[in-house]
Amino acid sequence: MKQKVLLILLCISLTEISLAQVKTPTKVAPITNAQKIRDVIPDPEAERIDLEDITEWLCPQLLVRGDREFDGHGPKVKCDVTLSLKNNNTEIWARINFEAKETVQDWSTTTATWNIKVYTTAYGKKIKKFAPDTDMFSRTAFISPKAGAQFLVPGSDVKQGLSTFFDGQVIASAVLHAHGLPFDASPAIAAKLVETYVKDNEIVRTPSLEGRAVRFFHIVGDTGGDDISNDSNCKDDTRIEKIEFFPMKVFIVDVK
Repeated sequence: MKQKVLLILLCISLTEISLAQVKTPTKVAPITNAQKIRDVIPDPEAERIDLEDITEWLCPQLLVRGDREFDGHGPKVKCDVTLSLKNNNTEIWARINFEAKETVQDWSTTTATWNIKVYTTAYGKKIKKFAPDTDMFSRTAFISPKAGAQFLVPGSDVKQGLSTFFDGQVIASAVLHAHGLPFDASPAIAAKLVETYVKDNEIVRTPSLEGRAVRFFHIVGDTGGDDISNDSNCKDDTRIEKIEFFPMKVFIVDVK
């Protein structure tokens, strides 16, 4: 009798062990055609494109305060550029904000904003998105030298001169690197990015302080006469002479 009971208990134990080892089958979702296509077609690579530099003169006419003469007191110039996609992502436009302000009373000030197209895709193409490492914004700010004056006087303290010119601000390390300079370039090396030249008026060529969208801003600050324009003729007026862009990377796809 005891043997029968032990046999029955043994059979029950083996049955429980067998049931415990049975696993519920995992449901596998079927592979769709869309998944098959994604596996076969790789993601497109970012393409390098060149934006069209802005070469038309842009001169503000709005007189915010003061008179139209900076009289060699600056002006302190601020300019920024923001890039964006428009027209079903077939175009890149630049929004430009500009301000020039006299550094003493009566603080003569002018401002303006422009929107200018700087790139159009080929027919049948559009930009899906900008590459992750692409900057869409740049800004600069500086105190314009008096008309006819040099940016840096030979023999002067370069570090102090650069600090005065940029009103205490510094060029971001990423911008220095974009120009092919070391991230920690010395003031003497960074100062080579700034220059003045004459073309009707004295023009300041300066890099961005931050953002790698714009390579150089070319700006006329003080002109020696009336500076803030009161007409559509920018000659001998405070103005943006030119804006140069860095190449940029975007993802381009077919228009569907």
